[in-house]
Amino acid sequence: MIFGHQRQRPRTDGERGWSAHGEEKRGFREQRGLENVNSTIKEFNTQSFPDACEDLGSSIPTVLPRLEAAIQITNRIQQKEQEADQSDRLQASRERRKAEWEAFVKEQHRKAAEVEADHIKAAEWLKQQYAAMEKDLAKFTTI
Repeated sequence: MIFGHQRQRPRTDGERGWSAHGEEKRGFREQRGLENVNSTIKEFNTQSFPDACEDLGSSIPTVLPRLEAAIQITNRIQQKEQEADQSDRLQASRERRKAEWEAFVKEQHRKAAEVEADHIKAAEWLKQQYAAMEKDLAKFTTI
């Protein structure tokens, strides 16, 4: 016998022992816990809840105008942000159109220079053709 305990044998379900006693204690603890929760709820229902409702009822008339003012302020802020965003988009669009215009003008100058070069070549070719035709014509007029 170690520690002075009696020799224990396996228990059957019908026997009562330490486990049944422990279950009774646990049941009492749970009952006390539920009674505490119940008393807390009753206290809330009788004291805290009516006070909160009264405070809420007295503060609603002041909260509503404040809420409306806050909504107006947020609407103005949103409107200013939209205007700034639109202004930014317009500025970006202007800059993009300016860059497109500059590219267009540059392309037109390049095309004009190309046409001018082609015109000079064509005029030179025509001069050579007319010079050759004058030589041929001069051969036939001197005979």
